[in-house]
Order: sequence, then structure tokens, then C-alpha cells
Amino acid sequence: MIDNQVGRRYAEAIYEIAESTDKVKPIYEKLNALMELYKNDNEFKTFITHPLIEEDEKKKVLSSIFKDSDEGTLNIMFYILDKKRMENIRNIVAEYLKIYYEKNQILDVEATFAVEPSELQKQKLIEKLMKKTGKKINLEVKIDKAIIGGGIIKIGDQVTDGSIRKELNSLRKK
Repeated sequence: MIDNQVGRRYAEAIYEIAESTDKVKPIYEKLNALMELYKNDNEFKTFITHPLIEEDEKKKVLSSIFKDSDEGTLNIMFYILDKKRMENIRNIVAEYLKIYYEKNQILDVEATFAVEPSELQKQKLIEKLMKKTGKKINLEVKIDKAIIGGGIIKIGDQVTDGSIRKELNSLRKK
């Protein structure tokens, strides 16, 4: 809970800076790359969080890894480092993305089907969801053969289960 609050505060501040410099997407991409590096590279994680390594040394390494970044983006990374919030990078990036989706009226939708839908089927689903919600849709399709047929649509906390497996289970209960 506290990690989410920290992530939200930092994300709001970073998003404000990104918006004012018209670099919302590039900053997100760099922060996401930093998060992936922190999450997947134990050597980097150990180095960047080690208390005996000077901050200037850490900044030099960050600068060399992200040498194609502009000064503003590097300063954001340095700020996260200076405030010892690198362990919160996942929450910061997640909250940043939430803010972006809120401001741009985008909904994350997870759709699970037994077989991969065609591009036309995906497009029709997106159009129906756009009409229903009035927002742009970011569709993520998952395949789960256990649902047999039909599909499960998850929008935030709301789940619509139209799978054959669910129907069979409800028939068994009756």
C-alpha cells in the first residue's frame, strides 16, 4: 500500500514534468527500460542499491547505459536514485502508465479465449468495447484451452465470463 502511494506521488511529479516538456512517451520508455534492467539484472540491482558505492559512480553508470537519453530524462532517473526510490521503480512506472491511461481515456482490457481470435474478431471486440465504455481500448489477448470455448473479458475489476467451462460448471451445479 505504501509502495503504491510512493509510486503514485513520484509518477505524478514525473508525469507533470514529462507533459510540460512534451516527452510523455520517451520518458515512459526510458523508465520502463530502467525498471526492466533493475528487475532482471541482479548485478545492476546490487550495484545501484549498494550503500557503499558513491552516488556519482552510480550516476556515471546510469549515464553510460542510457547515453541516448536527454538530460531531463537522466535527471529524473538521478532524482529517483538520489531519493533512494529505485526499489519503487516498478510502482512508479505502473502508476505513470495509469496516469497516462486516465488522461488519454484508455482502458486496459484482458480477453481470454480458447483459441487465438482473428484480427477482424479482435477489431470488432475493440469497437464494441469502445462503444460501450466511450474510451480507447488497449486489448491484451490470452489463450487458455481450459475454457473450452467462448471468452472471458476483464476490464479493471469487472469480469464477464462467457466461457463454455463456466456454463458447464453452472449446469453441473443445477
